[in-house]
Amino acid sequence: KNELSVFRVLKKCFQYWTVIQNKENCSVRNLQSIIQKLVPGDFLPLYFHAQNAAILIQIDENHIDQPLISSWQVSLPPDVITPSLEPHFSDFPVPVFQLPNRSQLLSSVHCELLIDFMNNTIEHAKVQKASCRFDEVRDVPISHYVCQWWITQFQDAQVHNQTNPSIAFKKKHRDQIRYTRSMLPFRRSGLWMTIKVVLHTILVRRLANVGTIVYKLLIAHFLTYCISEKLSNNYLISNDILMHCLRKIVRRLNKIEQLLSPVDSNDINQWIQNVKEEIKQKVDVITPSPKWQKSIEQQKKQKHAKLHLHPYQQETYQHPCRKLKEYINQRRSDESSRYYFDRFGYRYLESNRVADRDDDLPRFLLTNLIDDTMGIALTRAEIWIQYNLAAWIDSSLQSGKGNQTFEKLQKFYEDYQNAALKWYYSENKSSDPIGYSRFILASLTIIRLIHKNLCKDGRFQRLKLHAIRIPNLLELFEFLVLPNRNDMFHARALYDYFQEFSKKSYPDLLSNIESRNSFGVQFAEQSSEMNETLEKIQEQIEQDKKDKTEEVNKAKEKYEELMKKVIGLKCECESDVKFYYKKCDRCNFERAANNIKVDIYECPMPSERESALAVIFELQMPNEIRCYRDILWLFANRPNPKRSHKMHEWLSSRPHGSKLKEFCKDLHDCKVQLLSARRSLSETHYSAPRSIASASLEEFFFENSLQVQITPTKPATLQDECQTLTPELSDPNYKSLQFSIESTQFVQNKTISNLSKCTLQLKPIEFLEFGSFRSGHRLQWWNLLSALETDSLSMDEESVAVLITHALLQNGPFAADGKALMYSWCPESHQQLLENHFVDELIVRLERHLKDFESNWQNELVLIILTVVAIRIFTICNSTRKQRTTDLVLKCRNTGERWIQLILKSIHNPSSSDSNKTDALRDKIGIIGIACLLTFSVYTDASHSLDLSNGDVMSLLNMVTTVHDNLIL
Repeated sequence: KNELSVFRVLKKCFQYWTVIQNKENCSVRNLQSIIQKLVPGDFLPLYFHAQNAAILIQIDENHIDQPLISSWQVSLPPDVITPSLEPHFSDFPVPVFQLPNRSQLLSSVHCELLIDFMNNTIEHAKVQKASCRFDEVRDVPISHYVCQWWITQFQDAQVHNQTNPSIAFKKKHRDQIRYTRSMLPFRRSGLWMTIKVVLHTILVRRLANVGTIVYKLLIAHFLTYCISEKLSNNYLISNDILMHCLRKIVRRLNKIEQLLSPVDSNDINQWIQNVKEEIKQKVDVITPSPKWQKSIEQQKKQKHAKLHLHPYQQETYQHPCRKLKEYINQRRSDESSRYYFDRFGYRYLESNRVADRDDDLPRFLLTNLIDDTMGIALTRAEIWIQYNLAAWIDSSLQSGKGNQTFEKLQKFYEDYQNAALKWYYSENKSSDPIGYSRFILASLTIIRLIHKNLCKDGRFQRLKLHAIRIPNLLELFEFLVLPNRNDMFHARALYDYFQEFSKKSYPDLLSNIESRNSFGVQFAEQSSEMNETLEKIQEQIEQDKKDKTEEVNKAKEKYEELMKKVIGLKCECESDVKFYYKKCDRCNFERAANNIKVDIYECPMPSERESALAVIFELQMPNEIRCYRDILWLFANRPNPKRSHKMHEWLSSRPHGSKLKEFCKDLHDCKVQLLSARRSLSETHYSAPRSIASASLEEFFFENSLQVQITPTKPATLQDECQTLTPELSDPNYKSLQFSIESTQFVQNKTISNLSKCTLQLKPIEFLEFGSFRSGHRLQWWNLLSALETDSLSMDEESVAVLITHALLQNGPFAADGKALMYSWCPESHQQLLENHFVDELIVRLERHLKDFESNWQNELVLIILTVVAIRIFTICNSTRKQRTTDLVLKCRNTGERWIQLILKSIHNPSSSDSNKTDALRDKIGIIGIACLLTFSVYTDASHSLDLSNGDVMSLLNMVTTVHDNLIL
């Protein structure tokens, strides 16, 4: 096989390069020796890893004593290399400079400068961290000193203009993606990139355009050779990687075919053809069998088959386990009956008095419950919170166990919130708007009671001046679904309380903790214990700074001693590069001196007094405040209180953790922690030990780099919570009107604009009536009255039932000034029910509709709507209209009972034996039974005493049985 003459130049070039590139052999003498050996036509490249640069020296054949030099940046800096669809390129050849004589290259000054470039980085990009500027050592160094400055130091260097512009080429740079927390720089092989550039440059300078073809063939041949050698030595290569490499080789050969053109030299033509054939032969040998993908499929099938011993014999892996199931069910029923009484806590909730059993909260109500009892347990817990919690707190505080009161309450609330959100809120949406509304009221009740008791404590009276800001809280009251008067009273009281504290000027406990007016800073300022702790920490900081200063001074003394030894010695390093290179005593002393480094010192406390007091308060916060703030934080982060924050804990960072933990009180699994969005300087690569040779004393000391922050709140948006409290329409005829049910805003114009979405099954007038029903919270009851009068809404449609029920049970917006209303507890949305003449008109129309549908049991949804409306009127109306409304509710119940009897007769009729029809009729019975059960809520109204007769009890038991038999079984 023929060999090109240019290869002799390449071999000689790489032999010299290999010697001088080795740092052990890189000395002034060796460099001068190699430069002297260069003959016309020779090249000498050098790669400076420490400078991210390379140079190429060439001895011109026409001007032997006037060498040509060029330099370039090897890797692009990160501010240029960014992940993008467009690749990044460097253009070659770079400008070439001609020196007036070779003696400048041989001078000791220039050779020493190149050796220094080889070993030491001169400059890195700067970055601002913790109010200080640092060298970004993870980025490639700045190459300016080699690429521009070095060449300008030669006298009379001129640009060489004989370079042929037609031989230009580009080199692609790969994206540099560095892990955020990496301590070391991410750099692709700069040496390999330099080898490719040098190889390509020499070839195009000697062979012009053909040099690019020869270069591509050499790289393809090198890759093919590496793969074949690996495979010949039984080295396992993944088929995916192998196919990727082979495709790359084939693409390279196709590009070479496109670049081929008539070449003057027969030797080059012959060499190209020979190498191409050799590459193709090796590719054919190393290419895997075409069936290599089938083996992967067979392996997957074998793995799947191992899952079943006998795929066609189900009894080998499926067993009914009847006896095991019977045993488990029996154990479950035994445990359920044994602990049923205690689980529901009848002995704790049998009266409004506080139980005196060690002041325990009813946490057992919310744990170890099966699904069908969790709803009951939550309801009982919410009743206990509303009526018993205040007395429990007072009793617990007076019993001498005040320190544990709030800690117990926090654990109870955490259990309650977890259970409530799991039950009322699943799959990112509410499954029970009424239950979720009770959860909001119960949570706010706990927060208000704790806040009131803390304000009574002399230590925490300043809380009266601080705001309570829970995102979107006051707006949320509008969307709560509150079916009874007690909840409306309770909601108004809570609204007024939190509205009052939302207007306070001082910051709340979850924000601005460094502010001079924050509760923590003021509390710590007045606390003698916390001030004493701060003084101890500051004394320790001063002592640590003195120790670090002494350590730096001792290191500098040692450095000076070694450098004094260097002054009296001369370099006696070995110059024979064929043998192991040995450093002399002078170089060893110099290296030992330069290797003396000292760690930096970072102050563990902020320098500002307010920030330092905030840190001390977080470390030694009173347990009562910590528990209250944790509950506040848990509620503010609903419905997902366990979100990750991706911040850095103070007590887990260096050096803050080791210095501050001894002053920290027991944090007992607190939810709100002392955090920082920024990492500690001591945990980054900027904290690398500083060299004594180049760093001043001040460069070893740094201020605290952590930010003073606490666990952030990430509340749900108001829109998401509105959707949580709003039922979703499923009927496609009404689906486009979902926006009209979500709020009481005026959306009539939007409804008109969406009229084109009205389906053929729905009349346009009904589409408009449905979409306009909630437009204006003061008009909802008037719109209902109009709909009953004109029959503009189809009462037998499920979506209409959802609309009316939700609109009438939702609380609606509160007036900002409740005193302006005659009945401040009642929102403006329902004020009409406190007007007797309006209630009289509404009852007349309800009675008429009830009479019209008296015998039409097919429309069970109509009975649901009329019953809900009647009960809502009963809940809110004046006492003078209670009796008439009660009569209406009882008429609804009587109608429902009559309908159930009619449906049962239809089921027992032999002509209706179709099972599908029977199931549909049973569903109707269940729905009507629910409507009848709703009527019994009138007996629980505190504003109107109504006795439960024996007949009412029998009716109640009968309806419960009916619903159970037809819907549950």
